[in-house]
Amino acid sequence: MHPSTNTQVAQPQLGIILRGIGELVEAALEANNMIVQDDAVKPDALLLRTRQSELLKEFEDVILTVQKRASKAIYDVKTKLRLLEDLPGIITGGELNSLLGCMLLGRRPSYKLRDPVDAVPCPQLVTYDDTNPAPPHNLGDTTVALQPTLRNVWVVQHAYATLLNYKEMLIHRYLAVAEESAVKSRKISREYYEDLSLAQLPSKNKLGNLLDVKYSSSNYATHDLQIVLVFKEFNGGLRYVEAVKGDLVDIGNNENGQYLAIPATETSLKNLYDVYRSLRQTTSEQRRATKDKEFAAKLPADEMDELQRQFSSAGAGLVDDTKDSRNKKRRRMLDDDGHDDETSG
Repeated sequence: MHPSTNTQVAQPQLGIILRGIGELVEAALEANNMIVQDDAVKPDALLLRTRQSELLKEFEDVILTVQKRASKAIYDVKTKLRLLEDLPGIITGGELNSLLGCMLLGRRPSYKLRDPVDAVPCPQLVTYDDTNPAPPHNLGDTTVALQPTLRNVWVVQHAYATLLNYKEMLIHRYLAVAEESAVKSRKISREYYEDLSLAQLPSKNKLGNLLDVKYSSSNYATHDLQIVLVFKEFNGGLRYVEAVKGDLVDIGNNENGQYLAIPATETSLKNLYDVYRSLRQTTSEQRRATKDKEFAAKLPADEMDELQRQFSSAGAGLVDDTKDSRNKKRRRMLDDDGHDDETSG
C-alpha cells in the first residue's frame, strides 16, 4: 500500500480511537459529578474521597489497557516488519545474535528474544471464561484455556520468571562483551510485559507444577499439564526445562500429552505475562479468601476469652509478685528485729 493511501485509511480510524478516549474522559467526569451531587445531599468527606478514588482507579485501569494494547500493536507491527536488528558490537553470526535481537523503543534499545525454535509451535494460553464455553480457535494455533485457579497463577508465574531471567541473562552477557562504542545506551527500555518484580518468586504456597486445563483446541491437552520451556542450543539442539522445578526433561514424542511445550521466544514471554495478569485478576477473590483463612487459623477460637485469659494471667502474675515481695520484706524486718513468726506470736 502506498504511504499516502495508508495515511488516508488511518486517519478515520485514528479519529474513532481519539473520540473513544474522549468519551471515556467525559464518562469519568460525569460519574464524578453524580458523586459530588450525592455528597451535597448527604455530606460525608470520607465517603466522597473513597468513591472518587475508586472512580479514578477504574479510569486509570481502562487507560492503561489502551496503552498496553498500543504497545502490543507497535511490537506486533515491528515484529512483522522484521525491524529486529542484530546486536551491535559483537560477531554477527555468533550465539548471542542467534538468540537475541534489539530495536529502539523511544531513544533507548529494547532487547527481544528471537524465534529460533521453528520446530515448536507457540501455544496461545488464555484464561477460561465460563460465559463463553466454546473453545476459541486461533487460526489453527494451539489454544489452551486455563481454569482460574491459584495453582495456575503459581505455575504460569514460574514459567514467565524463567523466561524473563533467561532473557536478562542474555542481555547482561551481551553488554559484558560488546564493544563500548557500539552500544547506544546502557539503559534499557522495557515493554509493558517485562516486569522484573515477577522474577522474584515466592517460596511459600507450594501448589505443585501442573496446569489446571479446561480445554484445548488440540485434543492432546485435555487434562492437567506440565509447562516445559524449549530453548535452542547454539549447536542446533533443543533443551527442555520443566517450568516450576527447573529440571531437564526428555519429552520424547509427548504421546501421552503430559507436557505443554512453550518455545523460549518473545511471543511466549508476552503471552505468559498476559495470561498471568488475567489469572491474577480472576482469582483475586480466591487469594483474598486464602489469606483471610490463613489469618483466621492463627487466631484463638474465641478472641474475647483469649484476651481475658491473657489479662487474667498477667494480672495474677502481678498480684502474686506483689504478695511475695511483701512477705519477703516482712521476713527481713522480723529478722532485723531478731524475731521470728513463732516468738512474735
